[in-house]
Amino acid sequence: MKLLIIGFLVLSLGCASSYTDTMFPVIRDLNRGTPSQAMDRLRQVFPDSTGRDRLLYLMELGNLARYSGQHTVARSALLAADRLSDLQRGTDIGQQAQSMITSDLALDFRGADYEKVFINYCLAASYASTGDTQEAAVEARRVNEKLAEFNASYGENPNRYSEDAFVRYFMGVLYEMNGDWDDALISYRLALAAYDSIYARDYGLAAPEQLKRDILRLSDYTGFESLHLELLERWGYLGYSRPAGDTGEIVAVVETGSISPRAESFFTVHSEDRIYRMALPVIPDFPRRHFSGSIQAGGRSSSLFLVQDMNSIARENLEDMAGRNVLRAAARLAVKAGVAELGENIAEELTDNENVSSGIGLILSIFGAASERADLRAWLTLPAQIQMARLTLPRGTYPVSVTVNGRTWTAEEVEVIPGEIALVFFREEAGIGPGIRY
Repeated sequence: MKLLIIGFLVLSLGCASSYTDTMFPVIRDLNRGTPSQAMDRLRQVFPDSTGRDRLLYLMELGNLARYSGQHTVARSALLAADRLSDLQRGTDIGQQAQSMITSDLALDFRGADYEKVFINYCLAASYASTGDTQEAAVEARRVNEKLAEFNASYGENPNRYSEDAFVRYFMGVLYEMNGDWDDALISYRLALAAYDSIYARDYGLAAPEQLKRDILRLSDYTGFESLHLELLERWGYLGYSRPAGDTGEIVAVVETGSISPRAESFFTVHSEDRIYRMALPVIPDFPRRHFSGSIQAGGRSSSLFLVQDMNSIARENLEDMAGRNVLRAAARLAVKAGVAELGENIAEELTDNENVSSGIGLILSIFGAASERADLRAWLTLPAQIQMARLTLPRGTYPVSVTVNGRTWTAEEVEVIPGEIALVFFREEAGIGPGIRY
């Protein structure tokens, strides 16, 4: 009977809303194709936009503003997030102490490594959306600095997210747009190396054939003859060709779905007069959602190809942190057990009543268990996957249509200039909304 009462109390005291629950209406509005409404909703429901979750708020706000086409707001929020992330160094002893008697929600949100990198991707995409490819390239270069810093900080035990193949590929496109052919080739080769190692091994994502064609094309164009011949011998032609002098290219970046939220996994331990609980964040493992589609313009089409699986990256990143999360949760359980024991001893000294003191110990253990919450904070307006397509066309202005899983929507017209790249961005709304160009 006592354990039933304790269990009821723990459940009733531990039912506070999680970040996943809080963001549900925001993600719902985003998936309905109304990112501006999602921004308004975020401002209404976000629990604390100035305190420990400020970085998370700025990231969510900046991304929603990007999808809304409000690029001034997007850049302001994302640049502030980037600065704040850089400043979040060292350890706050007060927060650490508080987290040991409550949960990791007492700590500042600092973001996972991939989230910090995607601040700069979102900034680069925002600049590129308005034609400022120079500033976009500056933000993409920031990724180099961050990845180098992450890898140096982990030493001999690096996280699996030590490189980002998609961002490297995207950087190569930006370098091409700015006429930096050598840098573009380097970025494409770095992307290929990441796909062939980390992405194939840890995320089950092989290098796109299009990336290999781009490397063949640029190694030919830039005059790296020995490299070009070596790659031809290894891969064959793969259908690559130098573009004709009167053609340009449309490169589409299509963000699909919404990244999976974290869930809470509980481990509860009962004794005769105590109850203890550990809570850990998890991302359920499920098959990769299949997307198929293409972009169409000028009577031609080009198939989408997968370049990033954000769900896999988020899940593997959380697994990398699992050992540290378990150790922290175990240490917190020990501290809470000590608090309950200390409370019982103090009560016994003050009252000299064993029933009262054991009741105090029980109540403290219940409150300790009820305050145990997994940290479910994560950047939830990121996409589940990112697809790309490249389409070569003669000079002209074309409406560009995008088809994803049988659903088609058309963007405003895009001008194709010979020898240049027109970069366009789309978001597919998880099978609910019509999709948006931003």
